[in-house]
Amino acid sequence: MGKIKKGVAALLVGAAGIFGLQQLPHAACDAVQGAPTEKAFTPETAMVDLTEQLGVYARGRIPTFLLVGNGPTGLLEVTEYNSEENVARLIRALDGFFMESRFYDGYEEDGEKAERHDSETDEFLAAMLRKPLLAGKQVFVLDYVKGKKLRHVQELGAAEGYVADGGDRLLNVIPDRRPMHENADDVTQLKQVKNFLVLLNPEHFKTRESYINALAATNYDLLIVDLYYDDRPLTREETARLKRKAHGGQRLLLSYMSVGEAADYRPYWQSAWTNERPHWLAGANPEWPGSYKARYWSQEWHDLLYGSPNAYLDMIMAAGFDGAFLDVMDAWQYFRENE
Repeated sequence: MGKIKKGVAALLVGAAGIFGLQQLPHAACDAVQGAPTEKAFTPETAMVDLTEQLGVYARGRIPTFLLVGNGPTGLLEVTEYNSEENVARLIRALDGFFMESRFYDGYEEDGEKAERHDSETDEFLAAMLRKPLLAGKQVFVLDYVKGKKLRHVQELGAAEGYVADGGDRLLNVIPDRRPMHENADDVTQLKQVKNFLVLLNPEHFKTRESYINALAATNYDLLIVDLYYDDRPLTREETARLKRKAHGGQRLLLSYMSVGEAADYRPYWQSAWTNERPHWLAGANPEWPGSYKARYWSQEWHDLLYGSPNAYLDMIMAAGFDGAFLDVMDAWQYFRENE
C-alpha cells in the first residue's frame, strides 16, 4: 500500500524565508468555474491548478467532499515562481493542510534519532502554516517520534493551533495508546477533529475482516486509510462502519490518493510501463521502489485521477469516503530541480 512521503518544506528555507512575506489577501474571490486561465507554466502553478481542478470536480458531485493536502507547505511561500495568487488559490482549494516532520527532522526508528529543527526552519514553517490557519483551515502535523518527543510534538502543535501527533514512519500499526483528547462527539467537520490516525499499510492485518474490525474499534476523530485492501477497494458498507467511532460518534474518513507520483502496485498501472515509461512518467523515487514522479499537469495523469467511473478520485467518492488525502503535493520540487 502507499505510504506518505517525507515533505520537502524544510529544504526551502533560505529562499524567501520568513522575511518579506506578503499577507494573504482576504478579499472575496470568484469561484473557480473550470480549467485555469492561460498563464506561464511553472511546476508550482501546475500543482495548484491540479488541486483546484480536483476540488471543483469533487465538490460539483459531493458538495461536502473534503480535500486535505500532504506536503503543500512549500507552496504557501510567495517566490519568483509561486505567486501570491497561487497561495490564495491553494488555500481556497484545500480544506486541510497536513505536514510531516514539522518539529523534528528524521525518524525515531532503527536506532536513528529525530532532531529538533533549527530556529530558522522552525520560524519558516510556522509562518507558512499560519496562512491556512488564519484562513480558518485545519492544520495537521505528524512527526515520526516516540516517548517524550511525541508528547513534546503534541504540546508544540497545540500551542501553534495544529492537531499534532507522533507515529511510526511505516504507518502500518494502530498505536497502543489512547487517542489524545479522546471523545464520543460527532465529528462532521475538520475543525472539530481533535485527533487522527494515518494507517496506509495494513500488512499486519492478515484478513480484510481483521483490518476493518481493528479500525472500527478505535475512537479517532479522523481516519486516513487506503482505498484498497489487497486488490479490492473498500465497499460502502465497510466505509460506513469506519465512519463510526467505537463509542458510537460519527467521524471523518479520508482515502489516500497520490497526486504527484504513480506506483506500479496501483490498479491503473500497465505492465508495459515498467520497461517503457509513457511520456508523463518521470524519474523513479529511490526511497520508495515502484514509485515514479508523474508529470502531474499531463492530461493522461489527470484522466487516471478523475473524470470517469474507474478514475481514482471517482472510486473514492463511490466508496463513500468523506474526502481524499492528497499526497506528494511537493512533487513540484522535483521538477523545479530536474527539468
